[in-house]
Amino acid sequence: MHKPNKILESDVRDQLAWDPQVDPTRIVVSAKDGQITLTGSVPSYYELTRAVDDVQLVGGVTQVDNQLLVGLVGDAITDGELAVAATAALDADKFVPKGGVDADVVEGWVTLTGEVRHHYQRLAAEHAVGRIDGVLGVTNKIAITSDPIPSDVAYRIQQAFKRNAIVDDSMIEVSNDGPTVYLDGTTPSWTAGREAEEAAWDAPGVVDVVNRLTVVP
Repeated sequence: MHKPNKILESDVRDQLAWDPQVDPTRIVVSAKDGQITLTGSVPSYYELTRAVDDVQLVGGVTQVDNQLLVGLVGDAITDGELAVAATAALDADKFVPKGGVDADVVEGWVTLTGEVRHHYQRLAAEHAVGRIDGVLGVTNKIAITSDPIPSDVAYRIQQAFKRNAIVDDSMIEVSNDGPTVYLDGTTPSWTAGREAEEAAWDAPGVVDVVNRLTVVP
């Protein structure tokens, strides 16, 4: 579904304004042939990630160039304070294994290290620290411990796609090299591509998913 640039820009702005957790007043949206570029600033890293997620939900968006900056509001927060807050946030999250993830903070940027058994646990850790006021960005270096991978993992993922109403209309080829899964082909929306990647991550034994899908509305 191709939309003229002005209409797509308007739809994206409306979507950002619809999200009560995003302040769109300092976000500039521009569209060109399905690609959305976001410039300006937001008060927190969490709002930055929310804004990108919101844009990806809009029909006709094929790519997002995120150039948003994170600007602190109020007094500066020290790295030491952020590290304490990050550790507390990780300990409080029910999906993050206790003691399995460490957070190091340098100039407001958090680097996560450690090992977990599942991809959703790695994402939970990133989301937990990303919501902390003063965090400017997150680098997720958490590793996934490898379980034996089934020989038919690609087939299992394809079957999962067929069961998924969002992904089913996509043209996706699945292959794997050991525990690394590759997704090639096209999806009708960014949401479908993201859903396919999440489904692939849920397969047993997978430690990495390389998403090479393109959006063809």
